[in-house]
Amino acid sequence: MIKKYTLTCLLFLFGYIGFTQSIIRGPYLQKGTQTSVVIKWRTDSNDSSIIEYSTDSAFGTFTTFSDSTLKSDHEAEITGLTSGTVYYYRIGIGGGLLPNDSELYFKTHPVIGSTDPYTFWIAGGIGQAGFSSANAVAVEVRDAYYSYIGNDITDGIILTGDNADSKGTDAQFQTHLFNVYNDKIKNSILWATLGNIDGKFVNNTTAPIGAYYDVFTFPTSGESGGLASGTESYYSFDYGNIHFIVLNSHDEDRSVGSTMYNWALNDIQSTTQEWIIGIWHHPPYSKGYHTSEGLQYVGTPAEIQLIEMRENIIPMLEANGIDLVISGHTEVYERSYFINGHYGESASFDFATHAVGPNGEGDGKLNGDGVYSKSLIGQNANIGTVYSVNATASRDANCECDHNAMYYSVKQYGTGILEVEGNTLSMKFLNRFGVIEDQFSIHKGPDYIFDGSWQDGNNPNGLSTDLEDIAIVSGTASISSNTTSNTVVVNPGAKLSIDSGVSLTANTIVLESDSDNYSVLNPSTSSTVNGKTKYERYTNQIGSGSSGGNDLIASPLTSGTMETFGAFADWNKNMSALNDIRAFAPYNNNSGNFENYNVVSNETTQLEPGKGYRAATDDGSPLVFTGNVSIGNVNTTISTGTSSIWNLVGNPYTSYLDSQEFLDVNGALGSDVLDSSFNAVYGYNAGTDGTGIWTIINNVQNIGKNIAPGQGFFVASNGTGGANNLSFTPDMRTLNGTDDFILGRQNQENTISHLELSIENSSISYETDFYFTNNSTLGLDPGYDAGSFDSQNSEFALYSHLVNDNNGVNMAIQAMSIEDMNDVSIPLGLNSQPGESVTFQISQSNLPGSINVYLEDNIENTFTLLNSNDYTFTSSEELNGVGRFFLHFSASILSLQGDELNGLQIYTTASPETINVNGRLFGPSILNLYDMQGRLVITDVLNHNSNINSIDVESLNSGVYIVKLKVGNHIRTEKVIIR
Repeated sequence: MIKKYTLTCLLFLFGYIGFTQSIIRGPYLQKGTQTSVVIKWRTDSNDSSIIEYSTDSAFGTFTTFSDSTLKSDHEAEITGLTSGTVYYYRIGIGGGLLPNDSELYFKTHPVIGSTDPYTFWIAGGIGQAGFSSANAVAVEVRDAYYSYIGNDITDGIILTGDNADSKGTDAQFQTHLFNVYNDKIKNSILWATLGNIDGKFVNNTTAPIGAYYDVFTFPTSGESGGLASGTESYYSFDYGNIHFIVLNSHDEDRSVGSTMYNWALNDIQSTTQEWIIGIWHHPPYSKGYHTSEGLQYVGTPAEIQLIEMRENIIPMLEANGIDLVISGHTEVYERSYFINGHYGESASFDFATHAVGPNGEGDGKLNGDGVYSKSLIGQNANIGTVYSVNATASRDANCECDHNAMYYSVKQYGTGILEVEGNTLSMKFLNRFGVIEDQFSIHKGPDYIFDGSWQDGNNPNGLSTDLEDIAIVSGTASISSNTTSNTVVVNPGAKLSIDSGVSLTANTIVLESDSDNYSVLNPSTSSTVNGKTKYERYTNQIGSGSSGGNDLIASPLTSGTMETFGAFADWNKNMSALNDIRAFAPYNNNSGNFENYNVVSNETTQLEPGKGYRAATDDGSPLVFTGNVSIGNVNTTISTGTSSIWNLVGNPYTSYLDSQEFLDVNGALGSDVLDSSFNAVYGYNAGTDGTGIWTIINNVQNIGKNIAPGQGFFVASNGTGGANNLSFTPDMRTLNGTDDFILGRQNQENTISHLELSIENSSISYETDFYFTNNSTLGLDPGYDAGSFDSQNSEFALYSHLVNDNNGVNMAIQAMSIEDMNDVSIPLGLNSQPGESVTFQISQSNLPGSINVYLEDNIENTFTLLNSNDYTFTSSEELNGVGRFFLHFSASILSLQGDELNGLQIYTTASPETINVNGRLFGPSILNLYDMQGRLVITDVLNHNSNINSIDVESLNSGVYIVKLKVGNHIRTEKVIIR
């Protein structure tokens, strides 16, 4: 910054004295441009106007402006100047020149778009500064700024209105403006907006007239930058890389489509400046002496000017990227968070909806929550504004000072300081005691962008600062050396890794997702991540899915103290709600129900690491989790509840979870805490993949499909392991993955032979899968076979039972050996309603062409070759279970004259304790049960007219028994286990 010279002994009391005429007002500076400035002053009698000006404070060379017209109010426009240059000037009166004064200077506007540091003094409500009762305080306020700025140049002074008092007369302007602030207005260009008190003595119905318009000279033809307004009532000007829009909120039409509105719209859309700042008198948000809603402090209704500026003008300005709005009027100091889109009253303000950017809900301070980040890319490009009320240069008043949009509000004398340097704007509130009581900054970025590579070669590793922003737009970026930044934003589908031993420190990290893309932050186990992190976890819209439109989600931010549900719900008001109940529910396997949280009774309930929740939003938007990134072990407890073995858990990391590694650690090959019949991951997919509503991951199905950050899923417990028995480990984390389960993308390993059999009715479909692999048998193979999650209670479902050692579990996936593909018969289970037309078909298959697949219906006594035909039937009764249908795989044409007992299914269940015989009995049938010593323990005559027979064995001890089943002249013997 250019420094001023030492103050000479020339003093202002009532003006410059010593010549025939005296200067009784000013001089003061107006309407600056890059090449001109207006200098105004008043003499006590008529005189000519003479100014000499020079870039040399000693006036070794100079240029003279001369106007011989005699007058007392002088206005000289000095033109032909050089931009961004300091000129000294001296005034001639009474036929002579005043002495040189190093404090008499002006600086021309810099070249449009230049980015030097600039400082503006913001003074509001100066209209009582000359009164004896307030003058001492006003002088303190003034001198606090003089002390702050020292010898540095003030690039402009902006008055936010009420520049005079009571009537806005010329005499009051003299008392409250010129007599108090003369030392600064003689060398800093003065800009102003009309306040309601100033407006008491003007006529704005035709051409603006009155003391306010006499005192000030503003651009009307766009000469200071911006579009011509044709009036001094509202105007714009440019300074460096800043565009100021000055509006008249007092007596201009503030409606949409009005003359002022249309001019402002055209003006803001025409500017190419980096910063856009709005100036007017009536603030759109305030709970000061004059409020922007409800009743004012004195009990009268809020003034229409504040309301109309908020409801009509603000939406247009925000839509076009305004950065800062500075107002006055309410006789307090207030300033907002970094916001957008709030046009209602204080109670409707919501952080999640209206705060913008990673730090928008914070204090905006470099050494606090971090500066406000205004992104120039992405879905929030060029969105975000701070609203400042500066109205206490000489007056303050009682206030409620509790507007929800305001970060800071206070009844305190002071002024504002606006400082702009490049892509950072800062504003301070300097109180009467010289203390910076509040401050904030807005930074425009991002400064570093990764979209497969670092744009323009700007790599932040080890170089970025806590003022700068990093954006990972696409691809996989890495932090390879200790790095600090203000914010880090990872877009949906993009990924960021942190190398071993490296730290990433940021005020805020934001990880974004949408319906089919999830961002990843994957730190090494020896790296560190410092700073608040938000994961914006996409969550389905309620009612939009085939099963109610819910999602299963979990917090991916699980290091340290977890956030409470009260805080989570307060931020996420898009979560579906009914009174105090929210659509956010863990699963209780004792009751067998999802139990929604209540914002009152669960206010302090912490979101548990590794725990899953069923959730839904009103609009299909993200739910935001806030916390710290975990790079360590996370454990949660799964159990066999009194009602269900199922447990809802979730990925606790900000990276994808390797599902195979998870199963290896917790399944039969690891800690063995998963039920052997359900040794799989069960992910809810809302029925969007046409395979029911569950995506099952095990060793044969969906291999390579990983679990998205914050994704909830079900696992089945075998009741072992005690507390914290289910483990999530850092080794499970991976960068690899695409979406959650909702889209139901298949990721099959085609080296395994697979057939997907499906059923469909008039509205829905359901599927079950069969795999043939060298790792499997006809019995239970944990990790390969997987039971069905929901077929037990579903009205429409398809499943199978194991061929050997049947445990009565409805299987969603059954895996067998490669050899079994040549000759095996598999019991099928079907749930359907009476009168419902059901079609069986092969929906996917990569079986060899030589393998024939037949569907047997032993009620209709039909065999259908599904390779080339679908099978459709309508049952007259409800179907629920196995026994009627069998699926036959054969390497040859199937013989239809097989043993009548081959298709029967014999198995036990533990609850209730029964032996079950399912399938068609072709004649009178008797079941004898023997213990291992050969003793007959039960004899039962079966109902050969039913496909389902059950024998109660609750009275028997656990153990191995032999079943001997006689059907007509045929006998079948089979070993069973009663548990």
